[in-house]
Amino acid sequence: MAWNFPLVTRFRIGARLGLLVAALVNYCYSATYTWDGGGGDGNWLTAGNWSPDGAPARTAGHDLAFAGTLNTTTNANNGGWSVNSLTFSNTACAFTSGGGTLTIGAGGITNNSTATQTVNNQVSLGANQTWNAASGAIVTGTSQVGAGGRNLTLTGNGAISIGGQVGNVGVLTLSGAGNRTFSNTNTFSATTINASSTGTNTFAAQVNATTINLTSGNHLFTRTTTSAQAGNGGLNISGNASATFSGNVAGGNGGINISSSGDIVFAASITGGSLTLNGTGTTTLAANGSNNISNTIVNSGTLIMDQSGSGHSINGPLTVNNGGTVIFAGDGQVPHWQTVTLNEGSSLFLGDTAQTIQNLIINGDSVIDFGSGGSQFNVSGSITIADNITLTIVNWNEGDVFAGNNPGAPVVNVQYADNDGTIYASGTWGGGTISPGAPIPEPAAAGFLLLGGSLALVLLRRRPRR
Repeated sequence: MAWNFPLVTRFRIGARLGLLVAALVNYCYSATYTWDGGGGDGNWLTAGNWSPDGAPARTAGHDLAFAGTLNTTTNANNGGWSVNSLTFSNTACAFTSGGGTLTIGAGGITNNSTATQTVNNQVSLGANQTWNAASGAIVTGTSQVGAGGRNLTLTGNGAISIGGQVGNVGVLTLSGAGNRTFSNTNTFSATTINASSTGTNTFAAQVNATTINLTSGNHLFTRTTTSAQAGNGGLNISGNASATFSGNVAGGNGGINISSSGDIVFAASITGGSLTLNGTGTTTLAANGSNNISNTIVNSGTLIMDQSGSGHSINGPLTVNNGGTVIFAGDGQVPHWQTVTLNEGSSLFLGDTAQTIQNLIINGDSVIDFGSGGSQFNVSGSITIADNITLTIVNWNEGDVFAGNNPGAPVVNVQYADNDGTIYASGTWGGGTISPGAPIPEPAAAGFLLLGGSLALVLLRRRPRR
């Protein structure tokens, strides 16, 4: 049965069939070309440089493999190239490519050679892809790497260093044992960063991402103005990851959440978001100026407040929970208008500093360590203490100050310990005046703890043993 279509319809059907055939032909002719350098120069368009002989079509999406030792400085000349992949075989010497722009497809870049491979072309990601430094390093020059919202995974045992600006990555995944370096100082942007590589990841640029997840390895955010800004997903550091932020950090709506066993250092200000510690590592706040942290919760691990200058380590309230430790390494780390809450199992180390807060709430057995001498803990508002808890005061010395309003009726068991935890005196606190109990084993301390009226001073002086 013959089909008798109008001329226009037949033309349209023919055109579409032509496009389909062209696509199939292009697919069928997409092939692997291996560089042998036999053409006498480094040009990609020289037919004799490839096996099989014949230059690959620039836009056909071929797989390009590089091997051997001939003409290792190559030139992707005559405009832009679109390839599916770049692969450097285990026999490849150190190659350097330059020239035209390079769009790389889903095959990505793989270096199976122990030699460093350098791609100086301007690179665009044509698809989600992986760059695998399986053996030797992969280095890109100072030209831009444009992701177009696509995902990029950097993996392998070798190092990967990207010298140009990287922009608009969907998900950046850093894995493998090699170091990853982003050396351009312009903004690095990604929707999500998942960093689980066991090497060192260095970001010289400001990093903007909705979510930053650091799960292992050592991470250096070296830009000294603004290191990192996270959005709704926040900055999340877990596993055994460690990190140092040289510039300002914004936690965004998701906040800064640390559950790592590694050490985390914020060397500049935190400009927004909450701070929550759930790991076993140590987090240090060490900027010269105030942090704008809305709420700080130390569930476990150690928080060192070492803010210098005229600023505070935090801006909002501080809560320390069971297993959490806070160490003050300078005066005035908590704003004088804020509240500190010590829950069951918490520890506070004054470290010979002077702190003034608005309110102190003690909800469970807690430890306050006054250091080697001269610490001051002033509560200008009120002290609220749960009934029948034990407050352990460590390293009380002449000149230490614990001052605040009368907590009222609840009975507090107060015990005094030395630096190695030995209890040498105890007493009770029910409001007003407290006297330590019988010293153990012989008089080692004398003094008084006074909290009464609107502001009372609590002092206990330890006399030398005779």
